[in-house]
Amino acid sequence: MLNDTICAPSTPPVHSSIAVIRISGADTLRALNSIFHSRVDIKPRYALYRSIIHEGDPVDDVIVIFYRSPRSYTGEDMAEIFCHGNPMIVQKIMILLHGLGIRMAQPGEFTRRAFMNGKLDLTEAEAINHIVRARSEWEIQTSLKQMHGSLKQAIHRIRTRVIEFRADIEAGIDFSEEEIDVLPQEQALQAAGDIHELIADLLARCRTGGQLSQGIDVAIVGRPNVGKSSILNLLLNQERAIVSSIPGTTRDIIREPFQVNGMHVNLNDTAGIDTPGDEIESIGISLSLQKIESSPFIILVLDATGGLRAADLSILDKIRNKKKIILINKVDIAAPDEIDRLRGEIREKTTLFSAKTGEGLNDLKDAISKLIKNEFIEIDNSFIANVRIVDLLEQSVRNIAAVGELIARQEPNEIIAFELQSLLDSLSEITGEITPEDILDSIFSRFCIGK
Repeated sequence: MLNDTICAPSTPPVHSSIAVIRISGADTLRALNSIFHSRVDIKPRYALYRSIIHEGDPVDDVIVIFYRSPRSYTGEDMAEIFCHGNPMIVQKIMILLHGLGIRMAQPGEFTRRAFMNGKLDLTEAEAINHIVRARSEWEIQTSLKQMHGSLKQAIHRIRTRVIEFRADIEAGIDFSEEEIDVLPQEQALQAAGDIHELIADLLARCRTGGQLSQGIDVAIVGRPNVGKSSILNLLLNQERAIVSSIPGTTRDIIREPFQVNGMHVNLNDTAGIDTPGDEIESIGISLSLQKIESSPFIILVLDATGGLRAADLSILDKIRNKKKIILINKVDIAAPDEIDRLRGEIREKTTLFSAKTGEGLNDLKDAISKLIKNEFIEIDNSFIANVRIVDLLEQSVRNIAAVGELIARQEPNEIIAFELQSLLDSLSEITGEITPEDILDSIFSRFCIGK
């Protein structure tokens, strides 16, 4: 399968100025010479402007760049054709290539070939997919770092420590008959503990990155008619939620993605919490209470003009131990003494806001950003890791914990060395040095075609 030549559009099938078609494999150069109007001397890494002709009729004028193996993305002979972005033109060129025996690439096959040819490891390959699918500036920046080897280097540092440790343990096997204690038990336990700490730290940073890439849930809660939906609309800069002076307009959870200071946040507008007027409103309130329980961060909205009511106090009690922002809305129509009295009753830090004028909008965004960054201290040193990587790191933690237990029980060095090899296998599977074929199929099938 890796010996044939593949092609695919790398741009979406929509009308655009330019479209890109990729070719990779041993027949790349032959295919280019076959579709051009006349045979030309194609120099690697030089942009060439030529016409594609089929049966005497022009197909398109294109620019092509040819990359000679191994100096290409895939490590094979490869080319990129830049044509006009009309889907019919792209289809015609693809039909010509198929007629030359160049088959359609499968999802992620270009990157898979790059991995198989040693151009990048599995963490770098997966980072490329993260870049394509990123939904926040933080995710793009973190994925770029991983594409340039940040996670691979972290794994390599741990593997180096494990290899050195295993060498010391195996030296003890070699000198076992001479009763030479190459690595005393206390030092061995310390080494195992240090490695355990390194892996646990990496696992924690991967979990943090996973949460951040999925988006952090922030629930907007409060009693009816305090302006929750207006605040959602203002943050999104669009009319996403219905706004009405009639209490209980929002009956269900409205969930919308939002970026704040480069981070991906999931805003959840909830139904007003108070005594329900009907069964549907009761269901909405129940969902709101569930969202309070499940959301790590809360924005409680209070009405500056009404003072604290029983429903407000009830909600304050429910979120007492939550990470929260207390937002006092409608300050544009409230008297200063009303605002002061309300803040005095709350006795917690509050943010003044007006969903009508936009006053306090930047303060709210900064408060959300600060709330998240205070919770995720390692936000700038985190990694974006999928379930595969997290599972392997969890297995690595179990491996090194088992090593510590074996050392503490003074088990034979042969058994300890075997467990250390299992640990190395788990770490190697993260980077792809050891990876079953079905795992590779699963990873690259999630890529888009043409990447």
